[in-house]
Amino acid sequence: MDITGVKATISRGDQAAQDGGALMQGVQGQIEEARLLTATTAHDSAHSEVEAATTRLHEALRESSRVIELLRSGGDSASDYASRL
Repeated sequence: MDITGVKATISRGDQAAQDGGALMQGVQGQIEEARLLTATTAHDSAHSEVEAATTRLHEALRESSRVIELLRSGGDSASDYASRL
């Protein structure tokens, strides 16, 4: 594969990472909605299941933020590499 082909492949990968980041932002919005609905519905509940669900939703928000950042930084690194070719 020549340099042009490599750059094109990197560009497609970068676009895929950007698309994945946008998709994850949508998922993150859905997680936040679920968290808010859970908090509203079970605001005074001390049931262990409710507490576990709330904890898991907070973890999912944290992890989705991490995935978004990893996709962004991976795409940035790939673009930097392509620009140096």
